Amino acid sequence: MDDAARNRLTQVATAGEYVALLREVRRRSGLTYREITRLASAAGHWLPPSTLATMLGRTTLPRERTVVALLVACGTTPADVRRWVETRRNIEARLGERDRWENQAAPTTSSPPAAPQQAANSEPVVDGGPAATGGPSADGGPPGTVVGPVRPAPPRVTAPWPTRRWLRLAVLAVLGVLTVGASGVLLPGAAATVDSSPSDGCPLILRQGMYGPCVLDLQERLVAGGLDVPVDGWFGPETTSRLIVFQAFGGLPVSGTADGRVLDELSGAAKVPPTWTEDRIGKEVRRVFPEDPGGAVQLARCLSGLDPYRVEIAGDGSRRWGLFQFSDMELSRLGVDRRTALDPGWSIGAARHVWSRTGDFGHWHCTASR
Repeated sequence: MDDAARNRLTQVATAGEYVALLREVRRRSGLTYREITRLASAAGHWLPPSTLATMLGRTTLPRERTVVALLVACGTTPADVRRWVETRRNIEARLGERDRWENQAAPTTSSPPAAPQQAANSEPVVDGGPAATGGPSADGGPPGTVVGPVRPAPPRVTAPWPTRRWLRLAVLAVLGVLTVGASGVLLPGAAATVDSSPSDGCPLILRQGMYGPCVLDLQERLVAGGLDVPVDGWFGPETTSRLIVFQAFGGLPVSGTADGRVLDELSGAAKVPPTWTEDRIGKEVRRVFPEDPGGAVQLARCLSGLDPYRVEIAGDGSRRWGLFQFSDMELSRLGVDRRTALDPGWSIGAARHVWSRTGDFGHWHCTASR
């Protein structure tokens, strides 16, 4: 922790700013959620990935022990850990003062006035006069109706404002736990996964449609493996595409899902080789298609966004690969494996071969630019 970071820590005034600095510490460490969990456990702290993701994804003040576990796992010195703890306690004290002020300023509820009571020794009132008269009652009821002593209504008990507030928070917390869960959750349309790993609470198989810290950890591993993918905790089509690329290069079954074997491979030293830049792709496409260089580049951009590692999955489960999006069937007919299909040089050459049959790009159908 350098002097600039220490200075920023002393200027933190809110819980949101405090959590933002914690996210920065974690980002600078370069550690994945699972690695932080392992390092924290080795230091005697308990910090599962789900708890870590929840803490860094909110703007409320985290627990002190959770903050300490994260900082220790990220290699923060004991002196700097004490600075973090002191800052957190100062924020907590300010929040406590604000809550006390709000409680004192909250309006108090007054009890309704008590109903008038009849004297304890008074005789029962006979509606309409004495019963001996036998006359009709004043309200038209039968004569001689006896009305007992009037009893006051019980006072209305209203929970104090702070009690109602905490009750609402408790209900919301329970609903949140039941709805989200501690690990990756499934959004509508995704297949349910009930089995989970006892070590970190993650499902045994991660697949498209899931969301949560377990997916976030998978995305971080893909980035560390050399693949560009949004690290947002959402297992969407782009994460599926990048996962398929990793499986193709690693000789794994190309399923688009991540089980323990895939995660172990991602944790190893294996990396996907770097691919061509857009500038290099554009130059090579123009060279190979001198008859229509602009049209060829436009087609490649429409098909793959000039991304050699793009894999598109159709509704029937078939896939299209690489810069010019050759299908599984075409690759099988050409005797080409999927790893080769992701080579931009091969894809451009194969596209030239297809173009040479007719002299146009009618083989492909692409109407929207990516």
